[in-house]
Amino acid sequence: MDLLYIRIFFFCLVPFGIFILTKAILFFGRIFNGEVMAEFPISPEIKQFRLNKMGIYSIWLKGPSFKIAPTNEFKPHIYKESTHEAINLTYSLLNPRTNSFSTGRTEIFTFKADEGNYNLELKKGSSVFGLQRYLPLKSSQTSKFSLQIRESRPQYYVFLLIPVCLLGAFMIIGGLVTGILADQIFN
Repeated sequence: MDLLYIRIFFFCLVPFGIFILTKAILFFGRIFNGEVMAEFPISPEIKQFRLNKMGIYSIWLKGPSFKIAPTNEFKPHIYKESTHEAINLTYSLLNPRTNSFSTGRTEIFTFKADEGNYNLELKKGSSVFGLQRYLPLKSSQTSKFSLQIRESRPQYYVFLLIPVCLLGAFMIIGGLVTGILADQIFN
C-alpha cells in the first residue's frame, strides 16, 4: 500500500476524533445542566411544584461557593399531591458539582416521577451519604442556600462517556503522530 494513502487515512482520523470529543464534552454538559423545574429556599414550609412529564429528576443544593452547605440539617421528602404517596429518593452516586466564582451546585438526590403535582417537605436529617454525615461541620446560614428540582439523565451516562472521550482524544493524537511518522513506522 502506498505511504501517501496511509498518511491520508491517519490524518483523516483527526477530524473524526475532534467531532467525537466535542460531542461527548457537550453531552457531559447536558447531563449536569438539565432544565430547572422548581427552585425553593431552604425553609420548613411545604413547597408545591409540578412536573410536566414522566422522567428522572434530581435535587440540587445551590448556594455560595466556598461555604459549608447545610446538608446535615435537613432531608427532603417528596409526596405526590393527589395520593400523598412518597417518592423514593436515592442518594446521588457520583455527587456531581458545578461551580462558578460566586455560586455552586451539588446534586444530592435523584428520583423517578410521573407527570403531576408534588409537595416537597424538609425534615430533620442528613442529605449526605456515607461518612460525610458524621463530620462535625458548622454550616453557614441556610437563607443563602436553595434547592433546585432539575431534569436529570441516568448517572451511568458518565461512565459511558469517559471511553468515548478517550477514543476521540486517541484518534486526534494517534492520527497526528502516526500520520507524521508514517514513513518511519511503515517502512
